[in-house]
Amino acid sequence: MSEYIIELKDIVKSYDGETNVVENINLQIKKGEFVTFLGPSGCGKTTTLRMIAGFETPSCGQILLDGKDISALPPNKRPINTVFQRYALFPHLNVEDNIAFGLKLNKLPKDEIKKKVSHVLEVVDLEGFEKRKISTLSGGQQQRIAIARAIVNEPEVLLLDEPLGALDLKMRKEMQLELKNMHEQLGITFIYVTHDQEEALTMSDKIVVIADGVIQQVGTPEDIYNEPSNAFVADFIGESNIYNGKMTGNKKVTFLGHEFDCLDDYTLGKKVDVVVRPEDIIITTPDEGQIKGVVESVIFKGMHYEIIVDHEESEIVIQTTKFYPKGQKIGMNIGPDEIHVMIPEVASNVFEGVITKNNTVEFADGEYECDVTMLYPGSHLDDKGYLITQENEKIDLTDVEVKVEVEIRDVTMSDDEDEGGTCGNIIDLIYIGDHYRYTVRTKNEEDFVVDDKDLWNENDYVSLVIPKEKIKLTLKEGGE
Repeated sequence: MSEYIIELKDIVKSYDGETNVVENINLQIKKGEFVTFLGPSGCGKTTTLRMIAGFETPSCGQILLDGKDISALPPNKRPINTVFQRYALFPHLNVEDNIAFGLKLNKLPKDEIKKKVSHVLEVVDLEGFEKRKISTLSGGQQQRIAIARAIVNEPEVLLLDEPLGALDLKMRKEMQLELKNMHEQLGITFIYVTHDQEEALTMSDKIVVIADGVIQQVGTPEDIYNEPSNAFVADFIGESNIYNGKMTGNKKVTFLGHEFDCLDDYTLGKKVDVVVRPEDIIITTPDEGQIKGVVESVIFKGMHYEIIVDHEESEIVIQTTKFYPKGQKIGMNIGPDEIHVMIPEVASNVFEGVITKNNTVEFADGEYECDVTMLYPGSHLDDKGYLITQENEKIDLTDVEVKVEVEIRDVTMSDDEDEGGTCGNIIDLIYIGDHYRYTVRTKNEEDFVVDDKDLWNENDYVSLVIPKEKIKLTLKEGGE
């Protein structure tokens, strides 16, 4: 028997044959684990869950249950049950008949059905509710009945698709603990979908962070929170201060204009992203601080104050139990244990492109002026637009395929559609200390990463401007 109860191997899902909503998902889930798929709306987490349930079929890849491929198996043939956000209870049936519905379809004896229903009502702490009408139950009680109906069939895997989304905050927090207790009592595998970070951290043995149909990180709640793999995870899980940094020595990193000791060791001069959680910054006097700043705002959050500090051109968010008034000068210390250094996923935008007859370059759904002579060192263009090499060879670059590289800091955004070479919609943004990092998606699903000090909104339609001298070209392998 396989070590894993569920395995996803190279799973891809596309609805139109072109755009992948889930891309190359590989994941192993052990029997009895509480695994949470966490990510923003539209990231592919529910689609992945539905493929495990059998409601969707992968475009590519395999879904294994106990080592056996179930990718093409219909839902009713899988030992898997699903609880949805909309509980789909039958309003004309009482609690007992709702829970027993699947058992009756399987034609179990009445005595056995009654025994199983009584047992699951104890598990969800609703003993004596057998004859109650669904309409008389609260939202939390209906949610428990939906879970009871799912677990009464004794599935090997229970899938839960944002089942607490319809509950108020207090009830949702109570049900988080109830679900965790149920999982421990039942011992079956739970796979849970949510966009709520606190929910995932509270309940999970393992969290799978997903964005744009791609797994960003898999780990325990502690790993995900304390050791995020990239800026997206750091920004999405809890509150984070994220800054551009640079390795300046052995386990030393410079950010916010100061060199700090850290526990991560990367190549000297390496550009990095640095994450510091707000609760890990110690406030002191200006003279005793590694860095200094002025309190710009103070918000009382119940258990703590959230303070925003202005440090030169950067903002620093701090959580503290002590009140500091707006305008006060403070010092701040950050210990090596509190600094997490990451290699940026994208330092440059890299695309495949082609040179046009006008010696511009087409890539990422747009056309840009460029210096084509960099393709052949020492070359120049004649008055007819032909490239003349050092060896006096004449080359027509029309339709020559190239690799295009542009650093993310060299792209700017404009609301004038005619100013840039291509346009797209902002699909994601992260605040990086003194600027924002945006992801802009063009009409043909090409993604640009852009650093910009100005605040734009998600879904804004922008033009991407790249100076001619910032576009780096190299011949594509197998080209001229």
